[in-house]
Amino acid sequence: MTEPTPRQVLYAIVAGAFWAVVATLVIGSAVAGVSPAWWTQLMAVLLVGSLLWGVANWRRTAPLLITSIGLFLFWTLGTLIVA
Repeated sequence: MTEPTPRQVLYAIVAGAFWAVVATLVIGSAVAGVSPAWWTQLMAVLLVGSLLWGVANWRRTAPLLITSIGLFLFWTLGTLIVA
């Protein structure tokens, strides 16, 4: 296995930051009562699933960023709809 490039490491950190933001928003909206319980549970499952996939595939930079940013956009739009 080859050593990771600096770009791969940077993009993995950026994706991790997006996942941390989504986790914070999911928990915060649940505590504040903004989103229903089913939406929070769905987002928790999607978050954990995408995070596990990201950990296993962190060197694939484009899919990694698409997954993490896409989850953020999905949470944003979904919360606006269900709130």
